Amino acid sequence: MAICLRMIKDRWVALCAVESDEKENDVYLDDNQHHALATKFALDFNSEGNYGISFDSIIANLMDSQKVRDAEEELMEWLDKINEGE
Repeated sequence: MAICLRMIKDRWVALCAVESDEKENDVYLDDNQHHALATKFALDFNSEGNYGISFDSIIANLMDSQKVRDAEEELMEWLDKINEGE
């Protein structure tokens, strides 16, 4: 999934690029960059014994505030359009 990094209220948040509209100063990571980071984080958490991964609820709430559409719904609409063309 392509990721958008955005500064909101002096905090960086990571968003699904499909679910938010582009804003000035956003930083985008493509699927391969996202996968590389996710793999690194998983390795780090596992090596530190953090199996119950915690998260910052303030940042999670800021992330939720930026969602304007659902990525799964967008995918299904896109697939329907492709299938209609067959």
